[in-house]
Amino acid sequence: MDKVRIGLIGCGGMGKGLVSSLDNIDGGELVAVADPLEDAAKAAGEQFGVPYFTDPADLLARDDVNAVVVAPPNYLHPPTVKAAAAAGKHIFCEKPMALHASDAQAMIDACRGAGVKLMIGQVLRYMAPFIWVKQLVDSGEIGEPFGMQVTRIGGGWGGQYSQHWRVKKEFAGGPLFEIDAHEIDWMRQIMGEVDSVYGAMGNYREKMLDYEDLAYVLMNFQNGGKGCLLGGHAAILGSYDGKLYCTKGSVYFDHDRGNVRYQVEGSDPLTIPYGELGEYEPAVQREVREFVEAVLNDTPVTIPGEEGLANTAIAEAAQISAAENRVVQLPL
Repeated sequence: MDKVRIGLIGCGGMGKGLVSSLDNIDGGELVAVADPLEDAAKAAGEQFGVPYFTDPADLLARDDVNAVVVAPPNYLHPPTVKAAAAAGKHIFCEKPMALHASDAQAMIDACRGAGVKLMIGQVLRYMAPFIWVKQLVDSGEIGEPFGMQVTRIGGGWGGQYSQHWRVKKEFAGGPLFEIDAHEIDWMRQIMGEVDSVYGAMGNYREKMLDYEDLAYVLMNFQNGGKGCLLGGHAAILGSYDGKLYCTKGSVYFDHDRGNVRYQVEGSDPLTIPYGELGEYEPAVQREVREFVEAVLNDTPVTIPGEEGLANTAIAEAAQISAAENRVVQLPL
């Protein structure tokens, strides 16, 4: 294969942002787009200068498409991925992979059975300060991580977005899927796999939503470490920050201040602005590039379906836990 010819399914902002990065990636080319909403499909087709379709099946039937970027509303990820696999297309699927672990597993099985690649878009891995913190942990300088807490909470989700699907649990899944799939994934990168989950959540302010607008998730990791995630849409004053505790040091990041603070045992604390953490390839470009290269070179994708399955299972376990007021063991 000399070039990966990609079709986009789902012409919203995220989908268009993903394929826009192809302009800077050798070996990848957008050849068609599809969206059930004709206005969205037509606008994307005109923007990129490619044919557009209102039925994704028509895009999947094209012989000149050998891979797809899947970015429709969350609940459509499983059927779209399975249809693409049946058509023999390699797949990049935007997060969240699915809203149920069983659906995520079915997506993996479909792709494995069809012999196509499946990569999940967990882009936070490639952004500052997250990539920098992961490198620091991997270096061993601050020892072994044993405790981690991340807060990502805002407000007004229902009022800020007109898409009806975002305010319905059956379509969006709730904040642990729609947003915090990123934070769950990153906590796993630092702490390892999760053994059990306890969730406490409810709806307090955003009555347009039929799901929780405040979610606390406590995680017991297989390495014995502990984690806490706070997410949702209930905060009038939003916040995005995190703390990591390790055997030889501590690391804090704060998006509001735009800096990382850390201290290694026996040394003075240091504060580093995000802009001084290093130069990194644009995150969306990197994830799409890695997918294209995996298809071109027939190598494993860097974020396979199993990663998306693990994140989905944690979010689902937290919702089960909150509903039944009990600790939920993984795997589901």
